[in-house]
This record gives sequence, structure tokens and C-alpha cells, in this order.
Amino acid sequence: MPYVDAQAVAQAREMDLLTYLQNYEPQELVKISGDNYCTRSHDSLKISNGKWYWWSRGFGGYSALDYLVKVRGLRFSKAVETIVGRCAAEPPVYADKKKNNKPKLLLLPDKSASNRVIFRYLCGRGIDRELVAKCVSEGKVFESLPYHNVVFVGFDTENKPRYASYRATGRMRILGDCSGS
Repeated sequence: MPYVDAQAVAQAREMDLLTYLQNYEPQELVKISGDNYCTRSHDSLKISNGKWYWWSRGFGGYSALDYLVKVRGLRFSKAVETIVGRCAAEPPVYADKKKNNKPKLLLLPDKSASNRVIFRYLCGRGIDRELVAKCVSEGKVFESLPYHNVVFVGFDTENKPRYASYRATGRMRILGDCSGS
């Protein structure tokens, strides 16, 4: 294995995957929502908050170096050379990490008067009816209007809703996070 200078390795490890893809392979980057991305080649490889995880393979990492070695299969020395070489030729422009101290407002969809559709959906997926009823009564799960999606709500320590995601109960694969999550 060829020798790689420790300083070059340190420089290569500094670059996160999002910055690498935005600067050197923008055609590979697909924005999902907010600060969440995936890659065109591997739609189960998700990038968020300075980390990445390849869900279909069960592993992840932090840096572009990890990605080039683990996903692209480059030798370590070649991956370092790729990152450092590109940085020397064209220095990366790091995305401005704006810290918004303003709390996000969680927007939950309207609730259906009945939870019939989500009971059928969740019980049909093998979840115990009593558990579904308990989650509904605690407000952790509800049926939304007008599409009758199942909405899963996450609460903070003060029992205030802070996160919600939804999933279609029909045949179409529709899922996502509610605005403000």
C-alpha cells in the first residue's frame, strides 16, 4: 500500500460527504427535504446533519473519505488522493450552516373523526389492536384528513408534540415528515 502523508489524510477526513458531492459531483446529489439528501446511484444512502447512512447495506460514516472507501470501493490511498487532489485544483465551497434559533412550528394535519382506516392498516401490518388503541388514545398516532394517512407524533419531555411523520395507508408508497419536524 502506498504511503499517504498524515496531513493529507487529516485534510481528506475534514470534508463531509455533502460538501464533497455539492462541489465535485453535484449530479449525484438528490435533495429529499430540508437538509436531507440521498444519492442518485443509491437512493437508500441518506445524508443528513454531517453524517450519511446506507440503509440497504446497514453502514454509514461521516466523511467523504468514508464514502469513497466504503461505498465506491476506492483504496484508502486513492480516496485520499481523490479528495486532496480535487481540493487543490478547485477548493470546496462549504455550505453556510445557518443556525436558526427560532423554534420551528410543527404543522399537524387535520384529524379524522374516525380512526377506522389506520386501525385496518396498522393491524393489517401485524401491530396488536390494543397497542394501536393505546397510541391513538395518547395522541401518538392518528388518522389525517383528507387522505386518511397514518400520522405518528413524537413528544418532548413536557409532552408537547415536536415531531410528526406520515405514511399513506393505501397502495401508494407515500411517506414523509410533517412541516416543522
